[in-house]
Amino acid sequence: MMEFLAEAFALALSPEVMLFALIGIGVGVTVGAIPGLSGDMAIAILLPFVFVMEPAAALGLLVGIYKGSMFGGSISAITFGVPGTAGAAATVIDGYQAKLKGQPNRALHTALYSSIIGDTGSDLVLIFLALPLAAVALMFGPVEFFALYVVSLTLVAALTMGKVARGIAAAALGVMLAMIGRDPITGAQRLTFGLPELSGGIGLVPLLVGVFAVSEIIVQAGRAWMRRSGREMADITARAEALGYDVSKDRLDWPTFRATLKATLLGTGMGTFIGALPGAGASLAAFMSYGVAQRLSRKPQEFGKGSLEGVAAAEAGNSATSGSTFIPLFAFGIPGSATAALFGAALIMMGITPGPTMIKENMSLIYALFIMLIYANLFNFCISKLLLPVYSRLAMIRGEYVLPVVLGLAILGTFAASNSVKDVWVLLAAGLLGVGLRWFGVPLGPLVLGFIVGPGLEQSLRQALMLGRNDWTHLVQSPIAIGIYLGTLAILVGFWLLTRARPESADGAAGGGKGAT
Repeated sequence: MMEFLAEAFALALSPEVMLFALIGIGVGVTVGAIPGLSGDMAIAILLPFVFVMEPAAALGLLVGIYKGSMFGGSISAITFGVPGTAGAAATVIDGYQAKLKGQPNRALHTALYSSIIGDTGSDLVLIFLALPLAAVALMFGPVEFFALYVVSLTLVAALTMGKVARGIAAAALGVMLAMIGRDPITGAQRLTFGLPELSGGIGLVPLLVGVFAVSEIIVQAGRAWMRRSGREMADITARAEALGYDVSKDRLDWPTFRATLKATLLGTGMGTFIGALPGAGASLAAFMSYGVAQRLSRKPQEFGKGSLEGVAAAEAGNSATSGSTFIPLFAFGIPGSATAALFGAALIMMGITPGPTMIKENMSLIYALFIMLIYANLFNFCISKLLLPVYSRLAMIRGEYVLPVVLGLAILGTFAASNSVKDVWVLLAAGLLGVGLRWFGVPLGPLVLGFIVGPGLEQSLRQALMLGRNDWTHLVQSPIAIGIYLGTLAILVGFWLLTRARPESADGAAGGGKGAT
């Protein structure tokens, strides 16, 4: 064990890996702070380049982007009232009000400290739980894995805020897309419509990049055209200049931070738990953390009016999902979120299959990843604190200048990954599909998760039925599978009760955050 740890520290602390982690954090905070861009988009675009990078360096870059974007979304949320990422939608509620009260510096630093605390707590949970859960998963058979796959897709749909039916439809569409190509058992072609190019199935990279990045580029380009054809709704430059005040009168002192610590810890616990549930996501974690913190606060009447407790709970909640969302991926091979699906795709491209045997077979690299998760938080803290004044004005960058570059990188990276023009067409088709789904309000996360778990779901179902001689009751005869189903039912009932009890302020913000990208 000590040999693996020594090798893991050597990998994680190599200058190249640490440099890529620093670059990733800088990129992550930047894209998170610019409304319209997101960490998922940046990770999706960079996926093809994983082929030409060392595994540890690639993971350092992706970890940095993920962690940086988790905090970066709060910068524009507080400074301009526009969430840079969907997870920062809850931060707008009190963060922007605090800015209007003349406390933007306090709000930004509260968001930063709470984000780092929540993120670190979640990473520690991942480190101590991933290995034991993976050991348990080794005892699972086809019936138990089928139950896990069904539960993951159920939670993905059920925890999609206010869009359960659409979440189910998106997950089903993802599973169907995963079935295109050859039958894994008989080898017969299916859903190819006679096109030989589809006989090998749809590539993971072009689908992910198209759905996440290209669709967002098309949507943002459309919005830019609409703005150009009409009147500008607000003068961003004027709002940025309004920040010209005396920062010395707006510092976050220890008594103020201590008053927010309870909300930070509540958000950390709630976010860590929600992040471990497949499909829940940072946005849900932020709003649930905000609601719990408001109910347990000594000053609940101040929430929605610039309360720093509200900022702390929301930011700790969304950032605390960053570590725990990898728990189902590492332990069972089931992505816990769209970001985890992207990381799973990166691992697959490195020749590593996510699941219960992954840690045992790649112990040095996985433990190096754990080390990166911890020191990346320190890098994130230092870089963000140093450059907060610069990042707070990033929302002034016009999307028209950024989006063409992003589209070019997406096409170039997809082609370079496989040297195939077919994948470029799949990329563009997936982008149009993503635009259509966004137009009808269908969430993209369930689609991607359905595509990722689809092959495993089909394989475990067919294996279970063969073992049970085509008796469908065999799927519910395992005590472990029954326990998984009952546990899922309890989780869904609990979330239904919590959602009903959620404060109106959070509900209103949730509605306002639907347009966040």
